Amino acid sequence: MAENKNEEAKIDARLDELANKFANGKDNKDFTVFMEVLENSNVLVPAEMPDNITDSIREAARTGQAMPIDKDNQPKICLLAKNDGSKVFPIFTSRVQIPQEKIPPAIMNIPFSAVIGMLKANQDQIHEIAVNPFTNGFVLNQNLIDLVDRRYKAGANKKTQGTPVQLTEQQFHALAHVKMSRELLPAWIFADPGNVMSDLRLQKEKYIMAAYKEAYPSNIRVPYREEDIAIMSLQIEDDLMITRIDLPEKNTQEGSPLRIYITEEPDKVNYFLIEKGSKETPAMIAKVGADGSHIKLEEAPDNGAEIEAVMGLLKPS
Repeated sequence: MAENKNEEAKIDARLDELANKFANGKDNKDFTVFMEVLENSNVLVPAEMPDNITDSIREAARTGQAMPIDKDNQPKICLLAKNDGSKVFPIFTSRVQIPQEKIPPAIMNIPFSAVIGMLKANQDQIHEIAVNPFTNGFVLNQNLIDLVDRRYKAGANKKTQGTPVQLTEQQFHALAHVKMSRELLPAWIFADPGNVMSDLRLQKEKYIMAAYKEAYPSNIRVPYREEDIAIMSLQIEDDLMITRIDLPEKNTQEGSPLRIYITEEPDKVNYFLIEKGSKETPAMIAKVGADGSHIKLEEAPDNGAEIEAVMGLLKPS
């Protein structure tokens, strides 16, 4: 767990404004500015405090004041449960983002770097951060958390003399790629599966290009062409249709979706992803739920055996 430094970061008054601006507009430029400020600020985290702490520390936690985190004073973070049973790590950019009826036993005021340290130390159990989940919230996914962790380790996100920290072009495109394939497209499909899947089969690559354009600000050109995408729909059984979408592989990184498998059964749609591995880690099959949940299921097989693997997940023996 990361510890506070002598010159401890404070909650920047701009965080609320920047968080709300991005949540309302979904502009990637706003998100870049928000992340720059967030990485150098404290956040509020709901927690339960252990019994063996001093009254002064307990009062600091209750009121959301900055407090040290050490081996003898480890709070229990109040994680939030998603519909699928998985957990997310909640953070708040100010106390006004916590409704009165949701106020926890304690509110820790800690550097965002400590939050990243906690997640990396428990990445087998939790992978996402929910920013202001009770109000105008949004989620920071695992790819972004890994990126921020690398930036902390490299010292790339320390405050500079008025120079904002920007994502590289490839990092920007990688985040937009994940946003389209893991957030926008499944949200459309689960909201109206019949019409969306019909449009997808008719428009094919044009439909995916339109989804990419939705993930980008209007002033930034999508770096892909229809020729970079391939869509194939197969009637596997009388009551099972599988649509495979091959996505562009440029601008991807570990964990980026490479292919999408959408399965359609009577009154049921599933959304699976094949996510890129690395030299050290295998590619994975993941599932996105109607509630936006993202769960890694198992190691992905060779490309030619992916459909069989997806069918096995639908009807396990």
